Amino acid sequence: MENNPILDHQNAETILKEAWILFQQKGYRGVTMDELCRRCKLTKPTLYYYFQDKETLFVQVLQYKLHGFRAVIEQPGTIPERLERTAQVILESFLTEYSTLLRDREHIKDPANLDKIRQAFRSELFDPLNSLMQSGLETGELAAETPETLTLVFLGIINNFISRAAEMPGSKLPLARKLTGYFLHGAQKVRLAENEPNL
Repeated sequence: MENNPILDHQNAETILKEAWILFQQKGYRGVTMDELCRRCKLTKPTLYYYFQDKETLFVQVLQYKLHGFRAVIEQPGTIPERLERTAQVILESFLTEYSTLLRDREHIKDPANLDKIRQAFRSELFDPLNSLMQSGLETGELAAETPETLTLVFLGIINNFISRAAEMPGSKLPLARKLTGYFLHGAQKVRLAENEPNL
């Protein structure tokens, strides 16, 4: 095999992107390395050059897709702006509920790999959102509740609309804005614009 760092990077990127789609469509157990090779147009030895087994691949796919959420959450802006931006990126990044992917952790045998998944989720998504909720509590913009509860409620609202968002053409910002409004104000106070997508 050629020792070309650009080619190596492109191959690894292709594998991660295609594996991400397959794991969401079929779940951990439904994905085979043979199918992934066909989708990537790569040989099995090439695939195993980058990822030693399916478990390692699954862990690295989750790390790859979760990386960058922290930077999005920590961008400057008001709390509503930052929550809308976070919701939009989640809706655009996932094809199926992220909770489904996290449930697939039950198939991971290596405790070190489980720790890597937990760490990626917490450091890139949960902890930065938790800090944002804490800021909102300190300024009085958010209701008196624990930041952990607010984070779980917000993520739960967005998670339940990921599959539906994947079927919607165009920008996910209107839906992200609507769901953030439900989180911030409750159903009674949200006014839906006519041009926003139906839930």
